[in-house]
Amino acid sequence: MILKKALEYISEKGYIKVDEISQELGIPKGLAEHVIQELKEKEYLKVTAPINEESACSFCLHRVSCHVETAKVIKFYVLTEKGKGLLAPNENKNKISGGHG
Repeated sequence: MILKKALEYISEKGYIKVDEISQELGIPKGLAEHVIQELKEKEYLKVTAPINEESACSFCLHRVSCHVETAKVIKFYVLTEKGKGLLAPNENKNKISGGHG
């Protein structure tokens, strides 16, 4: 259930940080990180640069070698097409599984 709630919240907001998931769902940050990791492993989420930095990254000379996804900066998460598909009405609502809810 927590996985679905997390996906729904991210879908509404567009992008999210771990701290926001923790606050919105009322769960400890460690559990929020675990939820994010599980959703990433299932390819429902992906890491992205902060929204205001995405356009800057496209012009950066280091974009080919830069690893914003692994850098020690604040990470934002967005839904993948696969994640969006899970939230589509009348489509396999029980497909999201996890031992957290």
